[in-house]
Amino acid sequence: MVARAALIGLAIVVVIGLISAAGSALAPFVVGLVLAYLLTPIVNRLDRWMPRWMAILFVYAVILVIFAGILIFLAPPLINQTIRLVVRFTRPDALERLATDIVNWYYATVPREFQSPLEQIVRNSLPVVQENLSTIVSAAGAFLLSQMRQIFGVLSFLIGFLILPIWLFYVLHDSRKARIFVNRQLDYRIRPDFWNVWGIVDRSLSAYIRGQLTLGLIVGVGVGVSLTIVDFIPGIDVDYILPLALWAGVAELVPMIGAMLGAVPAVIVTLFVGGSLSALVVVVVFTIVQLVENNFLVPRIIGESVGVHPAILIVVLVVFGALFGLPGVILAAPATAAARDLYLYAYRRISGKSPAEAMALVPHLTKPLKQPHGQREATQAAQDQRPA
Repeated sequence: MVARAALIGLAIVVVIGLISAAGSALAPFVVGLVLAYLLTPIVNRLDRWMPRWMAILFVYAVILVIFAGILIFLAPPLINQTIRLVVRFTRPDALERLATDIVNWYYATVPREFQSPLEQIVRNSLPVVQENLSTIVSAAGAFLLSQMRQIFGVLSFLIGFLILPIWLFYVLHDSRKARIFVNRQLDYRIRPDFWNVWGIVDRSLSAYIRGQLTLGLIVGVGVGVSLTIVDFIPGIDVDYILPLALWAGVAELVPMIGAMLGAVPAVIVTLFVGGSLSALVVVVVFTIVQLVENNFLVPRIIGESVGVHPAILIVVLVVFGALFGLPGVILAAPATAAARDLYLYAYRRISGKSPAEAMALVPHLTKPLKQPHGQREATQAAQDQRPA
């Protein structure tokens, strides 16, 4: 038993080491694993009415149709509006106007007794900047050289994405075999606990991630339609609707503050393009979308899959953001929910409850967890390892 556990642990360490050494070259396969995680429940449902390979190809066909529709109908205006938005806010006259506005604000707002010391600080800083220009230029050259080296990394990255559909097909097709293999590596005494822990984590992650993706899609479409409607109101000018709606949908993936992240760029852009009245209307639009989301969409789509108090979640968001960046912010809520339920499960098991009793006493699991697809076959296939 000890030797077996040590062998499995050694294999896990070797695999993790190889993955760490590969670095960004495995990024396409990380994306593939996420897609496999999201698509497996759909394939499992279709698997009841058709062969598994046909179910996977059907899902591929649906994704291809959706992707083609996006390219045909949404990509051209989205690219056009995005380019116009970038050009508008990066062209020289825009920067000049912005600089002029800042200077005018400075002389109109800052008291005269403070202007002279501030200007003196700026004048004293200019020689330092000039002296460091050579350093800045050399740093820019080193940066360009490093970018050239990264071109080869980008090429390998693209090649990985080209073979991703084939690799993903095998992952989806042989997921049951993987479960059977994992089950055979486990001692029969820890199989129930292993699959219960797997079920708790899977429930927290899958329910939250799929729910957030659905919310992001609904919010993006809702913002786009709403901004298009208000653009027809006389005196209201809202431009760059598609990139602003896309950003609102992507920002929705960030819990708690996603609505604010999506609204701020839209309000700022509309303020420059259409004036204060148009910006106020955009604020009203995002406020209505937020109210509908919090009162109708979140309870029905996300439900009780997370159930973490907002006061705790805000602190966790800050901690995960500092440790892991944007991915940590996105996964903070489901990770906290999973940690909470795992603690409750472990506490019940230490108290002497059986695996089934411990699962039944985890209060945030509003529904009993189903046996993972293929686990029953895996358990049956591994019965020969259990002593009589």
